[in-house]
Amino acid sequence: MTLPIVPTESPVLTVAYAEDHTAVRLSIINYIHDLGGVRVVMDASNGLALLTLLEAAETLPDICMLDIKMPEMDGFELLAKLKQKWPSLKTLVLSTFSEELYVIKMIRAGVNGYLTKDCDPEEIKQALVAIHTHGIYYSELFASNMQVSLQPQAPILPDFSGKELQFLKYCCSDLTYAQIAKAMKTTPKSAEGMRDSLFKKLKINSRVMLALFAVRTGVVPTESGPIFSTPTHDKL
Repeated sequence: MTLPIVPTESPVLTVAYAEDHTAVRLSIINYIHDLGGVRVVMDASNGLALLTLLEAAETLPDICMLDIKMPEMDGFELLAKLKQKWPSLKTLVLSTFSEELYVIKMIRAGVNGYLTKDCDPEEIKQALVAIHTHGIYYSELFASNMQVSLQPQAPILPDFSGKELQFLKYCCSDLTYAQIAKAMKTTPKSAEGMRDSLFKKLKINSRVMLALFAVRTGVVPTESGPIFSTPTHDKL
């Protein structure tokens, strides 16, 4: 008897997903399934429910995708639990929040990527694949020259002054630029000068990029102390 030929398929990327809005969650799941190559193997309406599913699973997914604002356990607390229990488990935030302080807090907490829900749905798959392959995805950095320097192996740091290095570390806090200037006992104009100098040296143009560079290169460690309070909506 001739056996049927079974086509060889590419490995499927597995995902766990926490999102409290059911319609949003199911729509995104269906869309990325239709694109192929990615399969959501578990989903939940809040962080606590997803954590329970992960703890009971025989095999962990490749990536966890999570919202920030959820009942029972929000995205910040969920990410902290994930990093505590499974430090190597990769994560992607998909949120409505686009404020720099939210992104910076997630970067400091060790998230591998951050997307807002107004992104092109195809970018979600692009981000998942990039995180699985390279360990990082931030849309504004995807085509940046800084991507090379963000690889985890042996980063080469530019020649920072002591003040610039101090300023870079403060950029990973929830202080506004004006508050950073006050903490450094300098003027807002001088703080802006340090910011612009770092932008030029690193060939970047946002505080999010500064924070990401600081964390990925080890200038600032991932969460190890109470640097952050609840994010505010103050203008930076």
